[in-house]
Amino acid sequence: MDNKTLIETIAADSGIEKERVQEMLSAFYSITAECCVAMDTIIIPGFGQFEPKKRKERLTVHPSTGRRLLVPPKLVMNFRPSAVMKSNLKQ
Repeated sequence: MDNKTLIETIAADSGIEKERVQEMLSAFYSITAECCVAMDTIIIPGFGQFEPKKRKERLTVHPSTGRRLLVPPKLVMNFRPSAVMKSNLKQ
């Protein structure tokens, strides 16, 4: 599902205007980014949690040249679904 379809679906299900839904999703995206930088976990009950993790720097080999490269460390967001979400997916 792309962003436009998500906005339309939320607007249709909740009765909120599309512009307002778009503003709320934009706010959620920016808050998630801020929490990632601050290394804070976002927990949404019944849905799951977004947890930032630091990937360490590592050595890798370029497949065509065979040269060893150093991949710098970076922050990634990890999603873990809640038990409720997992049980809903199993059904």
